[in-house]
Amino acid sequence: MNVTIKKLYALAIIAHPDDESFLLAGTSLKFAEEGKSVGVICLTRGEKGEDRLKRNLSEDQMAGIRVKELLKACNILRCKCTEYFEHPDGSLDKMDFQKLVDEIVQKIDKYSPEVILTFGPEGVSGHRDHITVYKATLEATKQAAHKVKEAWLMSMPASAIDAFNEHQRERRVHLKHFEKELLQGVPDEQLHIIDITKYSAQKHEALKAHESQYLPSFVIDIFLKNEYFEVVQLP
Repeated sequence: MNVTIKKLYALAIIAHPDDESFLLAGTSLKFAEEGKSVGVICLTRGEKGEDRLKRNLSEDQMAGIRVKELLKACNILRCKCTEYFEHPDGSLDKMDFQKLVDEIVQKIDKYSPEVILTFGPEGVSGHRDHITVYKATLEATKQAAHKVKEAWLMSMPASAIDAFNEHQRERRVHLKHFEKELLQGVPDEQLHIIDITKYSAQKHEALKAHESQYLPSFVIDIFLKNEYFEVVQLP
């Protein structure tokens, strides 16, 4: 766990190792190039992930591997700090909600970010852990002593949602963790779209750092061209 600074420009709150690489790698690199520090807080160690290297791993072994992959990826993404909790992968929605909020409040007050990066209402992929992180993080911004200026909610554009729904059907490994409804996405005109083609090679390297999860078929073009956020001004 690497914690080296007291204040961040942007703090990302995610559910699993590799969320940061799929959803905000290019944005993190862009911010770093602009001299804006970025940190990542991951609420689980991803122990329920299926090992793509087909090793016979216990959940504790998988968790240890995925934490190392998270740290490696965040180093590629030039994140200034990375922290993680050991909450149960796949069961965040069953946790004491206020306890989760309180922990996020503590991190917001610790790092005093101007911007929070987290999931939107659909959790990008419909994963219930993602949706829980969205709800807890938005509630934490209300309760924190430090007042964050903006929440950047990671989202999928409505124009790409049909293709993404098909992609999800092909790759889901934990159907019980996902909502059953098809994703709707966010209307494109409501999104802040960041062109990340300049950083696509580095983003791909960060994705490959998660070698226990990496499959080339995961890296569809939509992840390497743009990143999408619904920007919410916080009171």
